[in-house]
Amino acid sequence: MLESKIQAKVIKYLKGIGCKVINLKAATLKGNADLIICYKGRYIEFEMKQPGKEATKLQLIKGEECKAARGLWACIHSVEEAQEFIEGLTY
Repeated sequence: MLESKIQAKVIKYLKGIGCKVINLKAATLKGNADLIICYKGRYIEFEMKQPGKEATKLQLIKGEECKAARGLWACIHSVEEAQEFIEGLTY
């Protein structure tokens, strides 16, 4: 499945559970995550990838920067992964 189709399904799921979602797919800065999410006061970035593909070195570096700022970051390949990530959050 194309990354764009996976991303659309993930966005639908996230909005359906009350997340604020910003799609940065068109952002001009290389390495930025595809989705910025706010859920129950948590700042989250998702890098969207097709199954079998992984984040680039630059994307991983940007993910570490997010985590260093006490945000959450994940490379997501499916709606199921997004759901598992969100349901695994602790408050």
